[in-house]
Amino acid sequence: MKADDKSKLSKAVEAIRAAAADVGGVQGREVDLLANELEAMTLSPPTLKTSDFENQGAEVPFPAIDPTDAAALERVIDESDFLPVWFLEVGARLQRAVGRVFLTKATHGLPPGAGWGTGFLASPSLFVTNNHVIPTVAFCSRVKMQFNYQLSPVGEDQPADPYEPAPEDFFHTSKKFDYTVIRLRAKAGVGPDGQATSVLPGSRWGHIALNPDPVYRKKQHLNIVQHPDGRRKEVALQDNEIESLFVNVVHYKSDTEPGSSGSPVCDNLWQLVALHHAGGDQDPATGKFLNNEGIRVDQIVSDLRAALPADSPVRAELGI
Repeated sequence: MKADDKSKLSKAVEAIRAAAADVGGVQGREVDLLANELEAMTLSPPTLKTSDFENQGAEVPFPAIDPTDAAALERVIDESDFLPVWFLEVGARLQRAVGRVFLTKATHGLPPGAGWGTGFLASPSLFVTNNHVIPTVAFCSRVKMQFNYQLSPVGEDQPADPYEPAPEDFFHTSKKFDYTVIRLRAKAGVGPDGQATSVLPGSRWGHIALNPDPVYRKKQHLNIVQHPDGRRKEVALQDNEIESLFVNVVHYKSDTEPGSSGSPVCDNLWQLVALHHAGGDQDPATGKFLNNEGIRVDQIVSDLRAALPADSPVRAELGI
């Protein structure tokens, strides 16, 4: 690296570190990590290479292939990983309804703006997360829900869309099943006719229907859209099998981090099967977590049905 280039990069690192100090919180830590990567480049510029592998031997010969011999052309390795392409289309739509719960006041040593949990819209304005994320009506004054907190395909920040909780309109929580359902307040906006109107979050971001009859199968793959550690939205796909099923919870191998609490857990049809809430089994010798745990969505639906009258407009809104 030329001396002038190294000097410019060092100045950029200093500016980024200053920005990280000003921002603070999770975002500040992300910016600081970027500065560390750039600083490492000034000390030891990366060596460009075409592969992380060395050649494993001589050139592999191509035998004559009979195009009518399907077995010679294709193989399924271990188990089939094929998915219809609509899996990507439906997942891209569904992820829009997942939002970050972030702090508006300092709480448990975390500053305002820090990620606190995850949740999702189950109707145009009803938001679902864990009880341990939002335990009480009073706690609602400490948080907001933020949609579209994520990166674009080219790595640029998307415009985040925050909404305030409106627990006076609806709030229901359960410690037993570790879930909370809360109304979000509509925001002022402009309609198609150019007139002022109220905008519900679901009109922009959609919602994920509660599923009263989820299917749980051995080795079933699960997918979790989440805000791990309060970061911009991420997704854990496919390498996430169900390991065990209990009356109230399901255990799976999906990766999560603090901040993922309240994330929707979906099957390969993108139907909701659980609400992620905690780590699962631990190795008694090492304490290492072996899997993660979600509250079964059918148990949440049953609990809501028991808590709300049959003619409740909220039940109708949730489709339960």
